[in-house]
Amino acid sequence: MKAFTKELVQLALAINPEKIPATTLDTIRLLVLDGLSALFSGLSHPTTKILKRYFKDSLAPGGLPLPRRDIAHSAADSAFIYGAAIHVLDYEPMFHPPTHAVSPVLGALLALGLAESQESLSLMNKHQLFLKAFAAGIQLQADLRKGSEQGDAIARDSKNFFPFQRQGFHPPGTVGVMGSALAASIWLGLSEEETCIALGMATSRAGGASGNIGFSTKSTHSANAARAGIECALLAKLGITANHRTFEAGGGWAEIFGGENFDHEQLLKGMSNLDCFTHPGFAFKKWPAHTAMQVTIQTALALHVPNTLFDGTVHITAPVFNYCDRPFPKSSDECRFSFQFNAVQAILDGKVTADSYTEKQLARTDIQHLLNRTTLTMLPEIPPTFTDMAIHIHLSDGRSAYGDQWPGHWKNPADYDTISKKFLSCSEGYFSKAEQYQITHAIFSNEMPIDAASLFLSLLKANVDA
Repeated sequence: MKAFTKELVQLALAINPEKIPATTLDTIRLLVLDGLSALFSGLSHPTTKILKRYFKDSLAPGGLPLPRRDIAHSAADSAFIYGAAIHVLDYEPMFHPPTHAVSPVLGALLALGLAESQESLSLMNKHQLFLKAFAAGIQLQADLRKGSEQGDAIARDSKNFFPFQRQGFHPPGTVGVMGSALAASIWLGLSEEETCIALGMATSRAGGASGNIGFSTKSTHSANAARAGIECALLAKLGITANHRTFEAGGGWAEIFGGENFDHEQLLKGMSNLDCFTHPGFAFKKWPAHTAMQVTIQTALALHVPNTLFDGTVHITAPVFNYCDRPFPKSSDECRFSFQFNAVQAILDGKVTADSYTEKQLARTDIQHLLNRTTLTMLPEIPPTFTDMAIHIHLSDGRSAYGDQWPGHWKNPADYDTISKKFLSCSEGYFSKAEQYQITHAIFSNEMPIDAASLFLSLLKANVDA
């Protein structure tokens, strides 16, 4: 069989950031800025605090501190926490076929860059290398998902779940570790053979059960992918061996996770063109919740009447997402995956913010009352894809609303102003307004200015309690 792994790695190592088309480069930078938004939002989440307590006992002398935290870790452990923090609010972008590609790669590259950077010059001088590693890591994940589409369709039709791979894996846990390993290999300067070995080793780290959606463990799928990718690259560099033909070998990634219908050629076509950033591109989230909830919220907001407490009944018609049928969520994490909760709070409040996903919000009497008066019908004839899905909401007073997108959806793409405003909101408390604009500008410039790089590093290395 054709040496797909080797050819893929050759294409990735040959990426020249200076020749990336401007539209593609703009999307890459939007993804970085949006990923940083999710990171700073997620650092204060209870799950991140649990991880802090866990890693406190495995402190690595001379390692990295968390942003404004009082402990330090190795690059791999820091990547675990960064990856979890980026993903924990379900606030990062979505690809199609579905996966969260940013948290595994950005988590790994942030940790590696900060581990090396004893002075601000490191990030500035490696700006082009960062773009190359990030682009390759994202593209590989996208192509693994595209290559697995036929196997996913079989699983969806026969097992009635979507959009997870053949046996119900959560994609960031299976494709994320491969993207992280490739990005880390590029950053660390591995050879072609070492990079192939790192990918082979990463195959053995792939996993993540979709049954943990709605629980804090879900964020550790991205976290594990970020950390394992670094470890695989470092171990390959030190000489540990693995099957260097994982995308064509029996028992390799493609056979296990992609299935017998896996499209190997997609790996080469995608990496040659870096086309995932424009075809279909990424959907950026407006609210910190599951992708289907973005459509649900946007639809329900149209039914809000200011200064009026709706006391009727609510009926939601949606595609089949069994894990989003949560009529009475028990935690803020579950709320992010509940058709019922998201529709109800949008109808009652007329807005959804980060504070909408708290135990206090869930316990509100009016929300609980309306949840008891809300029903859901999931219809298989409604397309169960984030690109084509639709939501219908009917109220007992005769009003109704229909929606099939949100601001940031593929049909209504987000722009620089939207994502920069999200960053400004999410990074409040970490930066001054002037510092926020400085960092935003730095990401979209051809070279990261030394003052912005220094600012970013000083923040992430600050040995201070938040």
